Amino acid sequence: MEEMLNDKLELDGRKRLNMTGVNSVDGYSSQMLNLTVCDCKVRIMGNNINITSFNKSSGNLSAEGDFYEIKYGGKKQPLIKKLLK
Repeated sequence: MEEMLNDKLELDGRKRLNMTGVNSVDGYSSQMLNLTVCDCKVRIMGNNINITSFNKSSGNLSAEGDFYEIKYGGKKQPLIKKLLK
């Protein structure tokens, strides 16, 4: 049985992003956000991206910028599994 995901993404006018269920911010620049959300990788692309707030304990993240792409990847794998492929 597939695990229920507990995340929510709101994008307001492609300028303001609010997301819940964020486990970690894995990478960040003015053009990209790499996140782990409910144990899945998420890459958000845009211009002038700025994280306005992130609360690790609640999993809430807010950001502003000009967003143009959001990609969900697979489950996060332990490093040892990646190395032994």
